[in-house]
Amino acid sequence: MKQIRKIILALIATTGILTGCQKMDDKFAGLMDNPNSPNPAAADADLYMNRVQLSFAGFFNSASSYGMETTRQIVMYGPTYNNAYTPESFDGIWNTAYTQIIKHADALIPIATAQKKFVNVGMAKIMKAYTLMTLVDMFGSVPYSQANQGSANTNPMVDNGAAVYAASITLLDEAITVLTPVPGSYPGVNDLYYGASNAAGKAKWITLAKTLKLRAYMQTRLVDNTVAAKITALLTENDLIDTPGEDFEFKYSTKQAAPNSRHPRYNSNYTSTGSAGDYMGTHFMWALARDPAKGSFSNNPLTSQGDPRARYLIYRQRTNYADVNVNSASCAYAPKPSHYTADMPYCLIGSGFWGRDHGDGSGIPPDGPTRSTVGIYPFGGEFDANQGSSVSLNRGGLGAGIQPIWQSSFTAFLKAEAKLALGIGTSTADIHIASGINQSFAKVLGFPASIGAATAVNPVYVPSQAQLDAYLAKVAGIYAAATTDAERMDVIMKEYYICLWGNGVDAYNNYRRTGKPSNLQYTILAAPGSFIRSHFYPSVHVNLNVNGAQKSGVAVQVYWDNNPAGFIK
Repeated sequence: MKQIRKIILALIATTGILTGCQKMDDKFAGLMDNPNSPNPAAADADLYMNRVQLSFAGFFNSASSYGMETTRQIVMYGPTYNNAYTPESFDGIWNTAYTQIIKHADALIPIATAQKKFVNVGMAKIMKAYTLMTLVDMFGSVPYSQANQGSANTNPMVDNGAAVYAASITLLDEAITVLTPVPGSYPGVNDLYYGASNAAGKAKWITLAKTLKLRAYMQTRLVDNTVAAKITALLTENDLIDTPGEDFEFKYSTKQAAPNSRHPRYNSNYTSTGSAGDYMGTHFMWALARDPAKGSFSNNPLTSQGDPRARYLIYRQRTNYADVNVNSASCAYAPKPSHYTADMPYCLIGSGFWGRDHGDGSGIPPDGPTRSTVGIYPFGGEFDANQGSSVSLNRGGLGAGIQPIWQSSFTAFLKAEAKLALGIGTSTADIHIASGINQSFAKVLGFPASIGAATAVNPVYVPSQAQLDAYLAKVAGIYAAATTDAERMDVIMKEYYICLWGNGVDAYNNYRRTGKPSNLQYTILAAPGSFIRSHFYPSVHVNLNVNGAQKSGVAVQVYWDNNPAGFIK
């Protein structure tokens, strides 16, 4: 009997404790949530959007790097195309796409819809669409319809690239639809790209969505005979990114610590050790400074020819080759590869421009303090005024660079391509080329002032209007002298290629779609294998997904690339 009474008393006491605990939990329930990882019911659409936007900038930065390397803007080590990158190289960008951008965009959209934050909905759909198309551009067929279903499907099948592109264009149309009415509110400073705090800011997202549709149609023009009418409709409507104020770009700051919010490529090149991290591509610097059709760069700003943007895009740590020796630049003591054409650049091209040749997988010499590096545009580095000094922290624009995801000059070059390839548009292709170059001039030369770094530019070295006009005249002359559409397309894509500095995503796409620029430097190896028509699937997809099969090699083409094998090198 005593034992039964003890049990009853214990139960009563326990019930009291549990009831008290329940009351305590109710009282402090709001304080129990992790503010850094809100549950969907408590999530704010603006805060959720920050994760998507920051992840999107990182995704673009990674994708751009691969494109810049394959198109000779910065070095691809190689030495063959098949071993230039391992599947593990792409694990980061794959995870960012699926577990950061797409996952959080999918979670955000119903929350923002319920909170009537429709601008956020449109933003999320646009960034998701761009991410999906870029995955197709890089890898080909990728998971979409079965992706991000959690435990319901941990092994998603891939969808054909054409289906993913079509779904992405639908997302862009949905974004336009949801953005068109007057929204319940504006994200304002929570919009890290356009700062949409009013109708004008919101309209920029609509313009971006339409411009990305134009980009998608031009990308698929080789395999879709219906795009001409769609492109014509967009050009007729004329709501496209065609002024610098509409440019879609992610902006970094000069903040160095807690957290570091400088451009990642500034961080890797302007270091406390005085050693630059990246190698600039020999071919890209040659296109700026030594292309014989445009004249040669000179240390004397009054007589300098070549590209007027060169001092903004590239910073030379040395203005001569006094530091060149067999240890610091062994290529200077080796003959030009016999498989290079006579006009193809190799090794050191003059005036201190010091980079690395395409596919040079040899060891790294002690040239960190002497090799050329990124300039003030678009990475927030140093403006080249013949300083000839090694990099260090806190130089030039202090890292306040941008990710140039889409700019008005890019739209002009798409219009030029549409006119030449499809006969679409009212202006001639050469008019669009000139427009694209002029818009790029304005963007690049005005960039230091736009980031508060005007004093970093020595006015003595700012190109004159006469030099800008001379460059335009040379390009116009080259186009006028062309006798075939292939030669004319080469002019379009060479100038587009230079304007794309900082955007390797479109440089890589353009090269596979058009085969231009036609004279890109070959790899150091005479037989590097097929050019990378698509990348290997990431190891996380192949090893962790039972339905993930690795492709046979990098010669596998994405669905919109129907050009013949060996089309590009």
